[in-house]
Amino acid sequence: MSFAENAAKLSQKMSQGLVENARELGFPGSSDSSAQYFDTSEEKMQNIKRQLDAKNDREKLDGLKRLIAMISKGRDVSEFFPDVVKNVVAQNIEVRKLVYIYLLRYAEQEPDLALLSINSFQKDLSDKNQIIRAMALRVMSGIRVPVISPIVLLGIKKCITDSSPYVRKAAAHAIPKCYSLDPMQKEALVEVVATLMKDRSTITLGSTLMAFNELCPTRFDLIHPCFRKLCSVVDDCDEWGQMAILGVLLRYGRNQFLNPNPNGYQISTLPVASSPASNRAFYSDSSESDSDDDDKPDVKTLHSIVKLDPDHDLLLKSCLPLFQSRNSGVVLAVARLFYHLAPAEEALKMGRPLLRLLRSHRELQYVVLANIAAMAKTRPYIFESYFQQFYAQSSEPVFIRDTKLAILTSIATEANSQMLLNELQQYSKSHNKDFVAASIQAIARCAIRVPSAADRCLRLLMKLLHSTNDLVVAESVLVVTRLLQSPSEDKKRSVMALAKLLETIKVPMARANILWLVGQHAEIFPKIGPDVLRQVVKNFTNEANVTKLQALTLSAKLVCLNPTHTTLDSLNQYVLNLARYDLNYDVRDRARFLRALTVPEQGQEKPGLGFLKSHAKKILLADTEPPVVEQDSPTEFTIGSLSLLAHQPLPGYEPLPDYPEEQPDPSVRDVQELEGWSGSRTIVMEKGFGSDSFDSRYRSGRAFSSASTALSGIEASGISSNNSYAIKKGNDYDLEAFYDESSEEEEEEEEESEEESEESEESGESEDDSEDDSEEDDNEETSSEEEQTLKQIRR
Repeated sequence: MSFAENAAKLSQKMSQGLVENARELGFPGSSDSSAQYFDTSEEKMQNIKRQLDAKNDREKLDGLKRLIAMISKGRDVSEFFPDVVKNVVAQNIEVRKLVYIYLLRYAEQEPDLALLSINSFQKDLSDKNQIIRAMALRVMSGIRVPVISPIVLLGIKKCITDSSPYVRKAAAHAIPKCYSLDPMQKEALVEVVATLMKDRSTITLGSTLMAFNELCPTRFDLIHPCFRKLCSVVDDCDEWGQMAILGVLLRYGRNQFLNPNPNGYQISTLPVASSPASNRAFYSDSSESDSDDDDKPDVKTLHSIVKLDPDHDLLLKSCLPLFQSRNSGVVLAVARLFYHLAPAEEALKMGRPLLRLLRSHRELQYVVLANIAAMAKTRPYIFESYFQQFYAQSSEPVFIRDTKLAILTSIATEANSQMLLNELQQYSKSHNKDFVAASIQAIARCAIRVPSAADRCLRLLMKLLHSTNDLVVAESVLVVTRLLQSPSEDKKRSVMALAKLLETIKVPMARANILWLVGQHAEIFPKIGPDVLRQVVKNFTNEANVTKLQALTLSAKLVCLNPTHTTLDSLNQYVLNLARYDLNYDVRDRARFLRALTVPEQGQEKPGLGFLKSHAKKILLADTEPPVVEQDSPTEFTIGSLSLLAHQPLPGYEPLPDYPEEQPDPSVRDVQELEGWSGSRTIVMEKGFGSDSFDSRYRSGRAFSSASTALSGIEASGISSNNSYAIKKGNDYDLEAFYDESSEEEEEEEEESEEESEESEESGESEDDSEDDSEEDDNEETSSEEEQTLKQIRR
């Protein structure tokens, strides 16, 4: 072997040794990147077991990361379950987290081996670290083995008395899991929920209400004692907790409070604003918002004033600040509460917050628009001032533009009808055929909703009949027949214009509508009907079924109006003979029925047929609906629910309860407040997330230390109750005034100390001066400690 080959082998061995040493020291090389965790070669799989059995935590962590990566790829790695369970007692918290994730994934497949780790979880419930205690309960409740449900229940009962709110929150999350494991434990779990309802930590209350929704959503007796507490702390909870609390309070309010709108709301008496508020800037100052409020309709004059229950009013006022939340789900939950529970004048406050959510991605935008469309059907006054915000844009997807069209037609009024029709006319020029059809249908709905704008809508639709787009013409015919449903002399030109288009229009539904309209007006326009029938009869066999049906009906109407006209009688006989052998059974049945009414029987007539023939004119020329297919309006569902978007009740959907006819007893909420509960926000101050140790607190100038002390929102901000009156503005506390107040007090103290020192110098009492100096030193030390504590709290 040559020297060069030996040198190459030696260098290769040295490089491999350096890479292994680098891995042990924690320096990943080029081949040891994050992609290694997705390497599933057999050689790597053999090394995982060795890494899990290693004494080094770094190697264990590396092996567990490989397993979690393979689980994310859908690969079954249950063969490593015995090796992973050994590491459940590892001291490294990162290793333990990955072990817990693995156990949650494969505990159901290996229930016997999973039970071996229960003892370690029970020990971890007494660990000094709150993260370990919470994680142990979380994994215990996540192991889907029904045998351990009593152990999980004991763990939950232990953790609800824990000093850490994070652990109590984990206990609240474990309640639905324990209930799904063993429904027989429901009564015991309900008692646990009742205990957690008394918790003063906002971290825990949201999760407790989630467990309440899953376990006993109708047990409103558990809400009575803590209703006012929930109202006062809802704005301090986390976002998901706020949504859970708002959902419970909505159902509670529908069950315990009277209907705030007993007389409903009359849209016809709604006063019209002088100018639309949408012309102003969307985000305006307070002065501008005041002017906007002046433009809004006075809803109080539309129904009798109802005196709300004080707790009902407290609920609405407590939820009002949540309209400014950054979470769209919270804003929608508050809007749902105001829509289903608030008086009509309070519902006006939903407009701007909901419009703010439209400045987001299109999925969220569609959800908000769908809920606004449902609200606008019953309370259009909420969004009438902001109708320009719902103008469709060419860059938006079709489902968003269609929803905006539904909203625009719902909030159409006499004041905005002209601008709205101009906008819809522009939409009819779009390249999207479905959007064009929806725009023309929206014009017809505006005419029906605002009768004073019906003539203008009809003129606009008649202009669209001359369009070069066949779809525009066809849809215009469909909606014009709806507007021309009742015959009148002043609509003669419109009917004649539609009759002339019969030769050019090829859409079956449009042709059928023209035939129906001519037949409906045949008595007023006797010369139009026969000519139209002559044109249709020439190509009867090639027409669509819906057109054939209307042609048969038109022929029968003309014969009833002119029974002695020989030409019409011949045309009628010819059409009936063609329809007699048609392939469609509906056409054959219609021809058989009309033949009995219009053609004389040879011989003896059947009994009762003569009576029908005598009333043939009333039967055929009765006021009937035109054959226009329209979508049915969806059934009303709770605002913010998934069933509202799906237009059908989904599994798990429960409608809101009706209002009670009589006011329930309000004294059930008059309970004595908990000790230390001031009705304000409660904040638990801790030192470090993973530690349960607390620093000393200062309340009202006195220092105290406790492991589970809850401070009110004012005290936690460093503001004592003695000087709170000096900085309070309405219901809020001015932080700048607090600092100004504290600085003024310091200046006064300095002035007093200077005056005292001058007096002591004049008196010449040296002994008293020394005593005063010692007292001042003590006071300075105490004040310095207080300042340090206040700085920590401010941070």
